[in-house]
Amino acid sequence: MTSQVDRRQFLVRGLALGGLALAAPGLAACGSSGSGTGSAGTGSTGSTGFGIASQRLAWIKNTEFAGSYFADKNGYYKAAGFSGDQLIAGGPTAPPIESDVLSRTFAGVSQVPIVGAAVVQGAPLKIIGAVYQRYAGSVISMTSKPIRTPHDLYGKTIGCASSSEPVWRSFLASLKLDTSRIKTVPVQGDPIGITKGEIDGYLGFINAQAVDLQHKGFDVTNMLLADVGFPLVGQTYITTQDNIDKHRDKVKAFLKAEIRGWQDVLANPQLATDITVNDYGKDLKLDPKATLDSCKAGNALIRNGAKHQQILSISDQAAAENIKSIAAGGMRLTVGNLFDLSLIRELYKENPSLAV
Repeated sequence: MTSQVDRRQFLVRGLALGGLALAAPGLAACGSSGSGTGSAGTGSTGSTGFGIASQRLAWIKNTEFAGSYFADKNGYYKAAGFSGDQLIAGGPTAPPIESDVLSRTFAGVSQVPIVGAAVVQGAPLKIIGAVYQRYAGSVISMTSKPIRTPHDLYGKTIGCASSSEPVWRSFLASLKLDTSRIKTVPVQGDPIGITKGEIDGYLGFINAQAVDLQHKGFDVTNMLLADVGFPLVGQTYITTQDNIDKHRDKVKAFLKAEIRGWQDVLANPQLATDITVNDYGKDLKLDPKATLDSCKAGNALIRNGAKHQQILSISDQAAAENIKSIAAGGMRLTVGNLFDLSLIRELYKENPSLAV
């Protein structure tokens, strides 16, 4: 037991020092960690059921996590057997998501390349579901000088936050692009440079910075990475192997609450916007109109066109494509190393009415 704990502490420190946190979709201009912690902000475990559903969010409390807000507000966590929940916001100065899941939360929201990098280092983590069927990462450019295809990147200067660099590196390698013909420069999470001609493109998110720029009056073009040969899923839920082995029912209960929350987001994006702006993300002073458009853009990434979609599920084909995409960047993993898809499949088999 002692050696296992020591190993976990070593990994937590290593992940933190390695700066492995990936900036998830978020309105970077907000620059805040958000407010509100759900119905159990103290993190107490309660006396019955599964205790607290503690979750580390990937970024500030904007609409990208509205499914969890609904799960809290509408009592889905408690209905699943939890005594309450704790939604811990991320942000520019937050520790890596993976280290938080290893040390203090039951689950977290991250992205495939960054979880993969942690697993390669030995972190006992698994991806157990994904909100977005298509990753939200996008190269944003001015429509007057558009970047529409990967080959349009040649001769261009692209701004990339250091936290997004693992995705960018994997993308370039996966598409076998000549990096000597693409200049990548560090930025601090703000895409405004493309409007001033300082950079030609910015690696951001189609449901975040792109929407923000549009609401500021700029005409921008998006090249969604998932649409040009980099088929990652996005907003992935992660937990530890220990939780899967010893608390399987708790993991499935957590996923069930999240599924119900995201069903509400799909059904009523306006209400999802309202509770984000007025409650969970109140301190961020989010623009209601931009937040609604961000929510709708996110919903488009959730849908896969199926009549009865199993939200959060990842197909075998999608998992294999994700592994192939990150392998080009040097991460040698198998589907079994990175994903555990059995829990979400068991959940839908036991609760077929969850499919919408």
